[in-house]
Amino acid sequence: MAAGCRKEAPFSPPVAEEVLAYDYAYGPHPLQKMDVYIPPGLRDTMAVLVIVHGGSWVGGDKSDWKQWFDYERNAKKYATLNINYRLDDPATRPLPMQTDDIASAIRALREDFGVPARRIALLGASAGAHLVCQYAWTYPDSAYVKAVVNFVGPVDFNDPVYHTPGHWEWIFSGIEYIFNLPYAGNEHVYARWSPYTHVTSRSAPAALFYAGRDTLVPYSNGERLHRRLDSFGVENEYWFYPRSGHTFNEADGWDAAYKAEDFIDRHLRD
Repeated sequence: MAAGCRKEAPFSPPVAEEVLAYDYAYGPHPLQKMDVYIPPGLRDTMAVLVIVHGGSWVGGDKSDWKQWFDYERNAKKYATLNINYRLDDPATRPLPMQTDDIASAIRALREDFGVPARRIALLGASAGAHLVCQYAWTYPDSAYVKAVVNFVGPVDFNDPVYHTPGHWEWIFSGIEYIFNLPYAGNEHVYARWSPYTHVTSRSAPAALFYAGRDTLVPYSNGERLHRRLDSFGVENEYWFYPRSGHTFNEADGWDAAYKAEDFIDRHLRD
């Protein structure tokens, strides 16, 4: 009789083992490869960090972020993707090709590794920062993005500084070449390609890091995005390093990394 009244033990889902996979193909193109780390634990509740390299949309490699990927692997806090993506060439344009690759990488994490990815942080530098902001604020599953980390990203192609005669106008001519479209007469297209344009009150929180001696991306881009996020009531942090260039000096780089990791941790907590 007593045995018949015994309470069943509560169901406990199995804890999956950790996964480490380098150059995992998330698509058919040779550049659609990513390094994947998934810590041991329950897949259903696991947060995800996606790292996107820079390189002016035409170069760069995920190896640039190996140190950060290795840190996350050792910390065992989040599933982490460090992705390569299809690079721009004269026959293509960066968008939506490269943001589609971010979407494909996250989809592969869900479908191939069983991680639902309902809490995502995106981190990128330079062109990679442009891509993570554009993805976070325009793609259909953006509600799952809880944090965006932007290191010196070009986020507003209509920034007047870009179109001032001199150095910045020359820099923007390179952007026109890469995007294969003149700015004059196509301002609305460049607005569509600017994450700045897509900010709404529902946009994911962002941490912005810009440099005073950057000769590739004007820090006015960061200031403008900071003000726009504020105007919509979107949580954001703006950090300015007056003595650094596009690649931060060592002290500023470490300071920015600690601040970025803290921002990610705060927004990916259970």
